Amino acid sequence: MTFFERIAGWVNLLEASIMWVMQTYLTTVWGLSVSHAAGIINVWNGLTFFLPIPFAFFADSFFGNFYMLMFSCFVDAIGLGFLTLSTRQSLGSESIGGTQKALFYIALVLIAAGLASRSVSQVQFFKEQEEETTHSNKEEGICDCGLGQKLTCCVMTIVIIICSLVLPFIQSWSVRFGIPAICSLLLLLIFLIGQFCHSSQRKGPQGSPLTTILRVFVAAISKKSEKLPEDHNTESFYQSDDHVELTHWFRFLNKAARILPTASIEEQKKNKWHLCSVKEVEDTKVCLRMTPLCITLVLCGLVLSLGNTYFLEQANHLNQTLGRLKVNSLIFFFFSFGANIITSNIYRIAKTCTLERYRKYFPVFGIAYALINSVLCCIIAAKVESRRLVNKDKSMSMFWLVPQYILLGVFTGISSICYEELFKTRYPSSMSKYVRYFTLGLTGIGTAGSYLLVYIVGKVSGRGKNPSWFKQSLNESQVDKYYWTLAVISSLNLFLYIIVVRILPHPKPKRANTIQKVKNFVHECAHDCVRECAKCACKCLCCGCCCC
Repeated sequence: MTFFERIAGWVNLLEASIMWVMQTYLTTVWGLSVSHAAGIINVWNGLTFFLPIPFAFFADSFFGNFYMLMFSCFVDAIGLGFLTLSTRQSLGSESIGGTQKALFYIALVLIAAGLASRSVSQVQFFKEQEEETTHSNKEEGICDCGLGQKLTCCVMTIVIIICSLVLPFIQSWSVRFGIPAICSLLLLLIFLIGQFCHSSQRKGPQGSPLTTILRVFVAAISKKSEKLPEDHNTESFYQSDDHVELTHWFRFLNKAARILPTASIEEQKKNKWHLCSVKEVEDTKVCLRMTPLCITLVLCGLVLSLGNTYFLEQANHLNQTLGRLKVNSLIFFFFSFGANIITSNIYRIAKTCTLERYRKYFPVFGIAYALINSVLCCIIAAKVESRRLVNKDKSMSMFWLVPQYILLGVFTGISSICYEELFKTRYPSSMSKYVRYFTLGLTGIGTAGSYLLVYIVGKVSGRGKNPSWFKQSLNESQVDKYYWTLAVISSLNLFLYIIVVRILPHPKPKRANTIQKVKNFVHECAHDCVRECAKCACKCLCCGCCCC
């Protein structure tokens, strides 16, 4: 890991810490209602989760990883600078005006763009560097500039670590936002110095598999007037070397591989936006058939939106002392993050220790376990909030929230890793790089969609003479009923997942694995007399055993 990657990790931690307490800033400094502030944060979270998909497409198709990483450093530094300037102390005003609001919202968009573009380009860029550098330079990485530059990077790293530890105890919001802004400028400086000192070849765009999906739709629409033959023979459709058979799922897309009789096949092959191979069409169909599973992931985002919004608001209305020590509500970030990391590692260890033939079931049952945790999280949160509304004098300790934060962390860790593994086994191999971005993007849609859900629930609950569940402050609201609503939605999501997982397209066995299996069998059997059997590819005539 290079110096840049280490410092980028600490800067990301600083940004995560200030965005974690943004709900408190909007309700106390701006004076917004609980639901309004939570809506702003959830839309920002959803945008941050969704933007890696288009940014990965732009990096692969147009700009390359180097320029995308440089863009992320610039945009992130500017965004954090605007966020610092949006505070009342920075502009010397007593109230929040139009200029401050404009700077704040622009800052949120720029920070989301910076974080998303860095997440898709940083790892890929340094992988390219590692492949191109010699063995002697691998250990030095991007800061291969001599002792002076290395000492400078070490000092910057120490400063950023100290800032991350001190940040929760700073009361001034302008200083709290300013420290990450300065650290992001240092990150940009390190990146530019490293590129100036370290000569490397920059790979250009390599192409994106998302373009293939778009080509299939464009080709199918361009041939919408063409009729499909009743029998899917190979002469009517363009086959690649894979020799994949056409299916009847989304039959309209089969037109993308239809060879027209009006022109020669060589002329049609030149226009990739007018003729696609059967394999490209089938890969697109597999992506579309995963849509029901994507819906369950979107609904997961509704629960994930609670962590740094309504849960944090609960903590601000509870007793924040532990004996004589006052504890910052940022501690719940570490409870949730720690449960996430620990659970993910336990899952990986358990899967590694299991027999290989049973490992394919881990993602399927792991998602079910994660959804059960989401239901329990909402139920416990509703119970705690009901108890808090009875004791509004802050006599309850905020550590009553620890169980729901731990369950939220377990749910986040298991669901993210299991959904990613499940998608990888179903999606085409060309889409494997984008699986993680799709998982985050779908979660982001659900997180941003929680703003719409709160609006609908508020309108429905306030019909007639009934008071709305969402008021200006948390004590006036009835958020516990909203938690019960999410518990019901999560339960329905669990049942939907059980139905959906049974109709998912099953992964096709890889031919390469079968061939290797046959080779191993022949080597172990040590006989030359083998023939094909019905199950796999070989069976020994001497001993009668089979590699199946």
